Amino acid sequence: MKQVLLVFLLAMATCSVAMAQSKADRRVAYTLRNMHLNKQTEAQLEPLLRQYLKEKKTATKAYDDLKDKHKAAIKAGTLTDSQASQLLAAKFVADSAEVVVKRKYVPVFSRLLKPKQVYYVFDYIGDKMSKIDGKSKDED
Repeated sequence: MKQVLLVFLLAMATCSVAMAQSKADRRVAYTLRNMHLNKQTEAQLEPLLRQYLKEKKTATKAYDDLKDKHKAAIKAGTLTDSQASQLLAAKFVADSAEVVVKRKYVPVFSRLLKPKQVYYVFDYIGDKMSKIDGKSKDED
């Protein structure tokens, strides 16, 4: 009985720690965990991943803000043609800016990793939060 209680308390503590972390923290931890790197490489890569995420967020901020502004209309299906045009234009700009950031970080990550590993860094760091948090689609 004590073992079951101990396992339950440990699981609750782990869950609350994961909830307290920011999305960026969880995304970085998930990427590093799945890369299976040695401690030294991991320590060098972590700040680079954080900087990458920060720059990527900056690159897509204008689109994200506009999307948040029109969130109710998007959800209700009442988006006007003008709003849709604005969103499309902002999305194309954000997508282009995101590609620029990714291209910038390929040589940065390549100083530490092999090309195959760089590919997987971008793959893991881009996973959906539901996958990162270990939730199924039904739980979202």
